[in-house]
Amino acid sequence: MQSIKIAKLDPDAFLPTRKHPADAGLDLYANRTIIIEPHSFAIVSTGITIEIEEGFVGLLKPKGRSNHLLGAGVVDAGYQGEILIKVANINPTRLVINAGDAIGQLLILPIFTPMVIETQAKQIHLEDTSRGESGGIVDQHKK
Repeated sequence: MQSIKIAKLDPDAFLPTRKHPADAGLDLYANRTIIIEPHSFAIVSTGITIEIEEGFVGLLKPKGRSNHLLGAGVVDAGYQGEILIKVANINPTRLVINAGDAIGQLLILPIFTPMVIETQAKQIHLEDTSRGESGGIVDQHKK
């Protein structure tokens, strides 16, 4: 994918940008000012729609300098609506997002969509590995 089509649904919307040409993510901007109360979330409008080609997905990620979290961060190929971003304010104070503030970034990645085939668990483990069933959340869950 060498280019992506983006349309403003609102003439006052801000088109996504990259701070540096080689940045992986496109910065997405709030379309209007919104206040999010402490320890709650809100849906932030971007006022734009994008065309993601089949075989790709858009992933919404927080910006490195942000003190908020993003949820519901998948934009599938074929989705034709406005890009809306769920923002969770994890802070004990109000979060004010002004129109034009960069609230997240969109990464466009290639995906595979393999067919799901049900099988027995013993058929999945083709050979033993040094990792086995350990790591990450599994280790946390065993405690």
